[in-house]
Amino acid sequence: MSTARLAVAGLYRQALIACAMLGLVGASIGAYLTVLKFRIVYTPCLAPSGGCQVGEMRCEDALGAAWSIVGGLPISAWGTAAYACMVVLAIGQLVRHDFLGGCAAGLLWGMALLVALVSLVYAVYAFAILQSPCPFCLSLYVVTLLLLIFAAVVRRTADPREQFGLSIAFRHRRASLIDAGFRLGMLLTIASGVQSLAYHGMRHTVSVRDGCPEQAEPSPIAPIRLGPADAPVILAAYLDMSCSACKRKFKQLAHALRNHQFSRPVQLWIYHAPRHACDPVAFPAGFVRTDDRARDDNACLAARAAECMEKLNPGAGFRLLGGLFALQDDRQAGQPLFTAERVGNRAVDLGMEIDPDDRSNPLFRCIDEDRGVLATITAHQRHTEALNLAVPAIAVHAAKDGQIDPARPPFWIFANTPFAELGMYVELQAAPPARAD
Repeated sequence: MSTARLAVAGLYRQALIACAMLGLVGASIGAYLTVLKFRIVYTPCLAPSGGCQVGEMRCEDALGAAWSIVGGLPISAWGTAAYACMVVLAIGQLVRHDFLGGCAAGLLWGMALLVALVSLVYAVYAFAILQSPCPFCLSLYVVTLLLLIFAAVVRRTADPREQFGLSIAFRHRRASLIDAGFRLGMLLTIASGVQSLAYHGMRHTVSVRDGCPEQAEPSPIAPIRLGPADAPVILAAYLDMSCSACKRKFKQLAHALRNHQFSRPVQLWIYHAPRHACDPVAFPAGFVRTDDRARDDNACLAARAAECMEKLNPGAGFRLLGGLFALQDDRQAGQPLFTAERVGNRAVDLGMEIDPDDRSNPLFRCIDEDRGVLATITAHQRHTEALNLAVPAIAVHAAKDGQIDPARPPFWIFANTPFAELGMYVELQAAPPARAD
């Protein structure tokens, strides 16, 4: 064999090894994302917050999107099956040069191209629509691109006497191509079927309440409420207005309430959970959930402003919450997120007749002096601390006589829980309690 022929054969083998290794990496990442999707959906209280986060990039939005499920399975499970097939195609050619009747190289290229096209569609969806790229998905995109490159190398360097391109196989070796396609389809079916059995089978071994906080004491008063007082379901939202994930959950809640997206009437209760002690005297040992960024952004000022707005103008507290969350979109460099000036201006925008430059106006006097408002927020923070909650959190309670029914435990929604689960939990809590046999 000539030196040039040996070099081509060596490149062919190295490209196959690279395809096999990249396929294993892709299958591993896909399997991890499937496990994370399972935990987010079926055991939200046990799902690790930030378990799929790199810097500001998070996987929760992508995993919670409607496109994350295809044919009843997470798209990551289908990806794992596809990567596993490419591993088999690469290893098969390393073992036998005429693997799958000489159609393996062409099928490897075809699968790599198909996975690359699907990845491109999901990448556009994540960046353009969700505007929330998933870090592990980005890793898969890189793996897929490299797989496409090495699959092309395999296709170009394969011995034409042993491996054929798809076009040649279709014209001259149609029977072999059909047989190889059938075998590959069976492998894809088995790989996805095993994952389907595990994914859907394991859901019966867990409960959505596994690891969820248990409430031993009654919930404190929540002055800011929205929705009918006789609603059969109460949504208790624990929020910090300096928290970007809280903003997303608040917008989702507001949109769902405004557009009557719940199948049953619900009432929303707002609990303030700023991540620093609004009343340091009430937390002599320090606040467990303290976050320097929340303190620097004056998260407590925002909470007191919302409660004071509600006290001075009943019903306006919820609107001010939305206005204050919107300030995150207009952050001013070198300044706290919430200042007296910004809060006052936002209150004026919502129709409150005050002079934001006058420190003695009713809103500012309430913020600075009203001990009752501070006590309400402190009670909310104590309650959040007792439940060991990380914001944002939404408890879906059954209601009885306009209050939380203590006899029925809540379902929980967190930052990493798909918001679509909320509708299901509302339906479950609105239904009559199961009768004990």
